[in-house]
Amino acid sequence: MKRRQFTQLAFLGGLGAFLSSGQTGAKENSLTHFLTKEEAQMQSQQAHKAFADLKEDGFKMMGQEHIVMLLYPGFASLDLVGPQYLFASMMGVTLYLISAENDLNPITSSDGLTIVPTHTADQCPKELDVFFVPGGADGTLKAMQNPRLIKLIAEKAATAKYITSVCTGSLLLGKAGFLKGKKATSHWTTMEILPEFGAIPVKQRVVWDGRLVTGGGVTAGVDFGLEIIAALRGKSYAQAVQLEVEYDPAPPFNSGSPEKATPFIKSSIQGFFAPLVQKFRASI
Repeated sequence: MKRRQFTQLAFLGGLGAFLSSGQTGAKENSLTHFLTKEEAQMQSQQAHKAFADLKEDGFKMMGQEHIVMLLYPGFASLDLVGPQYLFASMMGVTLYLISAENDLNPITSSDGLTIVPTHTADQCPKELDVFFVPGGADGTLKAMQNPRLIKLIAEKAATAKYITSVCTGSLLLGKAGFLKGKKATSHWTTMEILPEFGAIPVKQRVVWDGRLVTGGGVTAGVDFGLEIIAALRGKSYAQAVQLEVEYDPAPPFNSGSPEKATPFIKSSIQGFFAPLVQKFRASI
């Protein structure tokens, strides 16, 4: 069974059961009671129905969204994989992983994860619900200097309901002309570059400005993905996916932002990235 199928079945079955228990007031199963096959099937059906019957503004159990996610050599894999995992949990969604080369040749991320595009760029529908761009470091810098890739972003994002990015992916959106006069975010080391594209930098995990939605650095992709799901399917659907993936952050160190990190750690990371930031600025 494919992971996507497992995730969707888990959502309909076990996860829906937890939610329907909360909605209907049903008693929780004792940890010492093991359901029979018939009982488990019945519980799944009841949970599915209860969840599908939710009366909530914007809630949709089933949809037909078209989401395009861009691949390019040297992208940061977690920028893409976090949101992709969440989007794949939506029943009825179609995901298009594409590259600027308009072929199905594998694309390798900066950390060595190789992903095969699911579609060519030409196979994507014109009307999209979400167009997404991941960030990276040297790979993103090279992407900014790739006219074919920038043209692809400009064309595909133009008709999307939501134009989106995570981390330094916002620099690629800026290069394609989508940040002018818009509030946006990026990795904290590249926030200073956003005004060069006419953007208004906002230090926040996820920033919305009309149909432009940008996420902060790398792990903000999970927060970003859940907010997009809430916009497409409703708050309860997003909460259900959050529980299914057990997203309940408890980092071992309080060093996840420049405001929380020690001065030594912050200055060290800034120093590491200084040459790259300078190259980003020179590529505008």
